[in-house]
Amino acid sequence: MFRASEDGKQESKMAIFNQSIGGGTDINISYENSALSDELLEKAERELMEKPSWRDRDIQALRDMISDDPDLVSRSDDAFLLRFLRARKFDYNRSFSLLQNYYMMRVKNANMFKDFTPSSLKHVHQLNLQGFLPVRDTEGRAVFVFRGGSWDPSQCSADDLFRANVICLEKQIDDPLTQINGVVAILDMKYLGFHHVRHFSPSHALKIVSLVQDSFPARFKAVHIVNEPALFDIILAVVKPLISEKIKKRIYAHGSNMQSLHEHIPSEILPSEYGGQLGPFDNTAFIQSLVETEETFLQSQMYGYISQIAEKGVKKTVSLDTFNPYRRVCIR
Repeated sequence: MFRASEDGKQESKMAIFNQSIGGGTDINISYENSALSDELLEKAERELMEKPSWRDRDIQALRDMISDDPDLVSRSDDAFLLRFLRARKFDYNRSFSLLQNYYMMRVKNANMFKDFTPSSLKHVHQLNLQGFLPVRDTEGRAVFVFRGGSWDPSQCSADDLFRANVICLEKQIDDPLTQINGVVAILDMKYLGFHHVRHFSPSHALKIVSLVQDSFPARFKAVHIVNEPALFDIILAVVKPLISEKIKKRIYAHGSNMQSLHEHIPSEILPSEYGGQLGPFDNTAFIQSLVETEETFLQSQMYGYISQIAEKGVKKTVSLDTFNPYRRVCIR
């Protein structure tokens, strides 16, 4: 983890947004894979080993691996599989392992992923604790804000807080720009106290680390911690041994030094709490866009490992499916 220098000074300058790859664009402007810019396709090839001419072959290779797993009922439409291939640089084996982990996490945490829909988490999202900023950063990365220090454990459980964060990530990773450019996170620990630590068990730490490192198809490019009190070191001591060296190098602690944060994320797209030029953080617009995907989340619950979804009356067979995958499920 890197701790920013308190006395380091940098000449003020306007951010340069690379709009050809989505930099500085509205987070709600989504692009189809067939309509990506030449610059974004070049970036995907350079960083992710993705070649448009090989894409169909690569998707089918992953689809075949899913078919060979007798216990797994997965979405297998192109858009869904592409996010796993991109997250693991088109390495088939690593992409398939990530997809298995993605569904296995739902088996191991069945209660947390039951009724995993925006409507079931409305009571958490209305607390304005998390969401994606309305504008992407200079490199087209989606910026996730989590105001963990403002969480009141009497209003929602730690499990529901985790679920609310994951469902935001699920919605955003649908976008090819986010799949290719990645995600950066701002963790605001202002007001963190012992009443939070008492509700943050090692099992919660393990779930968070497992999600980021092994179980979610996103490129997590950086984590920026702000307003962290000395107490945060207790949480860090629990989490740090679980974190890979790769992720450790992407964690930055800024304290209250927002100028340090601006060296990574431009003030032009940040809320005023973080020295930004926008108004106060407000997740209303993002959560509304999330609510509009309710049906997608309902359908997604019909997928997973057989043992997990048997109670829903799902079996492997061929039938019509909303996602139009090559391998489908039917409902008894």
